[in-house]
Amino acid sequence: MNFEGYIPGKIIFGNGRIAELPENAKNFGKKAFITTSFHEGFEVLDNILKLLDANYIDYYLFTGVTPNPTSILVDKTDEIFKKEGCDYLIGIGGGSSMDFAKAVAIRASHPKDIWNYVYLDYRDALDITESTYPVIAVPTTSGTGSEVTKWAVVTNPETFEKSFLGSEFIVPRVAIIDPELTLTLPKILTAGTGIDALSHAIESYININSNPYSELFAKEAIKIIARYLPEAVADGRNLIAREQMSWASTLSGLAITHVGTTLVHCMGHVLSGRLNLDHGITLAVCLEPVIKYSWTSNLEKFAKINELFEGNVSKLTIKEAAESSSEAVKKLIKQVDLDISLSNLGVKKDMVDSLVDDVFKYTKGMLDVHPKIFAREEVKKLFLSIL
Repeated sequence: MNFEGYIPGKIIFGNGRIAELPENAKNFGKKAFITTSFHEGFEVLDNILKLLDANYIDYYLFTGVTPNPTSILVDKTDEIFKKEGCDYLIGIGGGSSMDFAKAVAIRASHPKDIWNYVYLDYRDALDITESTYPVIAVPTTSGTGSEVTKWAVVTNPETFEKSFLGSEFIVPRVAIIDPELTLTLPKILTAGTGIDALSHAIESYININSNPYSELFAKEAIKIIARYLPEAVADGRNLIAREQMSWASTLSGLAITHVGTTLVHCMGHVLSGRLNLDHGITLAVCLEPVIKYSWTSNLEKFAKINELFEGNVSKLTIKEAAESSSEAVKKLIKQVDLDISLSNLGVKKDMVDSLVDDVFKYTKGMLDVHPKIFAREEVKKLFLSIL
């Protein structure tokens, strides 16, 4: 038992707590830079803007955030941030909007283009310093956990690489997690972001660097998601299910900010980098097969995952419980209608070698902390098995 643990930033959690955004925003400067993929006229965003206006919070609204935000867009947005004279950022939306806010916070306070600060296995990233502008995170999905992490994911459209910025200086100073903001999230996004949170929890739990502190968050998140994600997908108006999923997303975010992700995210990142695919959907395709190929590496942990899903597994041997953990995950993925293949997402067989090359070129750091060692041919076999 040798680890460090912390809960970063201020976490404000609960229904209606978005009302506390103005009083917290006032602590960070005179003008906010809001990053979001929503456009004015979208009810959730309009209500937040009215709240800020009523409390005389000055802001610039940037609605151009795209899924899998690019390094080029971050660099261009830096110019707007500086021109508008902003002091801090508010990311409103899903992981892309919050990650984008973090990336702009770095770019606006550092001298080089943002890609220089992105982690890649084959080169050193430039240091991210305490000069980074403060970020407030307001999630409207329950999946990425970006509201409490030290990570922000960015895609390079020229090299087709998708990787992350990582620093304690980009952890949001305040996270306002109001489950009521997720009530209008469509089924497909509820399912995809929910599987993203589940993948975070499972990957951090089986990560070879996991520790008793990170595992507290991960195990609780797995149990909650297994119980409440199907209900949130079936009826998005179910506030209890929404509340539980918001909490699970936060917990899984706290887990990965301590130990990070593994092979599932390796595969998900290279798929999104090459094909601009939805992050949660790629994880839904990859999660169960990775568990199926990995359970022998740690019988105790994979058996525990099965127990967290199914409840009582006392009638099974530890080997049986571990082996059937992938079946429990597969069952949940089917319940939320995400039982799809890579070919459904447009992946062709002749793309697989390039995907494998990408895994070993720039995301191998996540592969190296996976509990089972995968050689190149085994990763290829895994991609082909879900084609």
